[in-house]
Amino acid sequence: MNKKYTAIDLFSGCGGFSQGFLKAGFEILAASEIWEPAVSSYKYNHEEVRVIEGDITSPDIKNGLYQAIDGTRVNVIIGGPPCQGYSIAGNRNPDDPRGQLYLDFVEIIEHFKPDFFVMENVKGLLHMKHVNPDLKQKDLKKFKENCEKLQRFKDLKRFGAQRELEEEEQEEYNALKSKHAQIQSDINANLIPLINKILTKFKEINYKVEWQVLNSADYGVSQTRERIIFFGSKHENLKIKFPRKTHTKNLEQTSIKDYAENMGNDKVKKWTTASMVLKKYENWAENAETNHLFTKHKKEFVKKLQDTQIGENVYKNYSDAWWRLDPDKPARTVKENHGGVFVHYKFDRVCTPRELAALQSFDDDFIFQGTKSSILKQIGNAVPPLMAKAIAEHVKSLLKQIE
Repeated sequence: MNKKYTAIDLFSGCGGFSQGFLKAGFEILAASEIWEPAVSSYKYNHEEVRVIEGDITSPDIKNGLYQAIDGTRVNVIIGGPPCQGYSIAGNRNPDDPRGQLYLDFVEIIEHFKPDFFVMENVKGLLHMKHVNPDLKQKDLKKFKENCEKLQRFKDLKRFGAQRELEEEEQEEYNALKSKHAQIQSDINANLIPLINKILTKFKEINYKVEWQVLNSADYGVSQTRERIIFFGSKHENLKIKFPRKTHTKNLEQTSIKDYAENMGNDKVKKWTTASMVLKKYENWAENAETNHLFTKHKKEFVKKLQDTQIGENVYKNYSDAWWRLDPDKPARTVKENHGGVFVHYKFDRVCTPRELAALQSFDDDFIFQGTKSSILKQIGNAVPPLMAKAIAEHVKSLLKQIE
């Protein structure tokens, strides 16, 4: 008989990570999530899993998780804590408390001491920065004041684009604008790469850690979704590797080295295209029970869709939404995008939640709960189950090595 290995899913969302590990034969001992719609979907699709609902930063919620496990050995902890960080190009706040959620992930790992952990996050984390933890108190106070000034400047700039600023607001904006470069410089001087802080924390609890950016298309998902994966082990002498690719963009251009090190000879397949996944839904009738919900478009918008060619965008100034799918290629990254989803390659409409879930590699029997907008958010935030399964199979092979 195959041994049943155990896992805990933190920041679980609707359960994409769990789906992959379940398919690989793991038992999910518990999951933790704060957002109610995602909790509802998780519970609906994983009735056997104990879900700890609430803010994981709360001691009561942590204790509830600890009690739910009740001494059972945990082989692996998985999850994707939101990691807000600072980016010059965006509005991320280096003092944002959500940027500290990885510390709760670390704390729970230290408590359970699993053999392995797998932490997933957006590729953009590589460019995020956080405040230097070694700052003296007076310097930290000054840093926070500068963050508040920078945020106020951004807010006033946004207000000014929407309406005419009041006289006092305009004076405040002008004053902040004159100091903006210096404020920005002072903030930057006290920032360090977030990834360094994360790796340091894991090493402090005696976990050997490696990270790599994985593309979900390399694991059979019809989507070129890139995510950074942190892989940690408490087994000092065990070499950390990442799962072999099962799919590749171009078989003809795949090197012998790739075959030998990543793919495993002739088992590798070409990337899964959008039409390979979505074709079966082309004749499906609308059905709320299966999340196959059509969006009602106005005539003017339908005309825009008709004029949008394969691989083009309905709106030229959008970079990651409203793209018309290419039937012969994987989709771009499926994101929440507040309804700004992909345009079907064949029909003059956007994809349904069911179709987007399929591009994320969810099975048709995985039914999402909540409003349509919340379902789109759940799908966009999820870890693709097929990629999660590849990771889980790899973890299982390592667990067998240490037995």
